[in-house]
Amino acid sequence: MTRDARLRERATDERTRTIDWAALSHAVTPQALRYPAIDVGVSTDKRRYEPGDPVDITITFRNRLPIPIRIRTDSPNYWYWTVDGLRSASQVPRAVPDRPAAFSFTRRERKRFQRQWHQRMQVSEDEWQPVDPGTYTLAVSLTRSDAAARGLIDHTTIEIVD
Repeated sequence: MTRDARLRERATDERTRTIDWAALSHAVTPQALRYPAIDVGVSTDKRRYEPGDPVDITITFRNRLPIPIRIRTDSPNYWYWTVDGLRSASQVPRAVPDRPAAFSFTRRERKRFQRQWHQRMQVSEDEWQPVDPGTYTLAVSLTRSDAAARGLIDHTTIEIVD
């Protein structure tokens, strides 16, 4: 390759080079700021339900800061929801890869997810049982062993009335 060709190639590389702002932000933002930056929320469409009515669940994650934030998680499944402590309202354990990942947010980004609970608990691979009337706690958490201590969890309570 000639000297002129090398110079043209280098000039092209410099004009097309971009900065990975999320990686840069992750490198310079102290961990003490990362965790409080993420607001975790869970809500339902109502507080009281008739037996058998589906419960619409809205899960929201929001970056409060004007810089990108990346939170390390214990799994590629960045978050999970529970009913009375049972993940996805199931007593059946799920095979989830046990490898770290990162949940990334652009500046001030809000991520919203919808789930629906049909007032049933999974008791085996192919069996779901309806729940009795009563009070149930729905929660959402980032997949981290220290999520509660870091404030990366939220919960709400609903009532199923007879």
